[in-house]
Amino acid sequence: MFDWLSPAIILPEDHAAIGALAVAVAYAFAPGRLGDPDRPHRQVPRWAVSTFAVIVLLKETLWDPLNEVGQPFLWEGATDMLWYLVGIVAMLGALWARFRRL
Repeated sequence: MFDWLSPAIILPEDHAAIGALAVAVAYAFAPGRLGDPDRPHRQVPRWAVSTFAVIVLLKETLWDPLNEVGQPFLWEGATDMLWYLVGIVAMLGALWARFRRL
């Protein structure tokens, strides 16, 4: 029997979903409409996603090794960061496919 609720399956999905949600929130709350070429403050979502990525990197390098038992940054933290980035890239790809501009 395969355990579909094991942390090895659930945690990567959670990290990817959080990364994708960060991008969706950044673009949803940005001023103007996403498909509008004359949208004001076009850099706001880019700065928000970049800030999120930096915060996640700091979390994985500084917070997790001190506060999570058995989680050194080298393997588990790097894997978590990879899944965050997978979610970010997937959502950016979906937004670009829909609107052809970011």
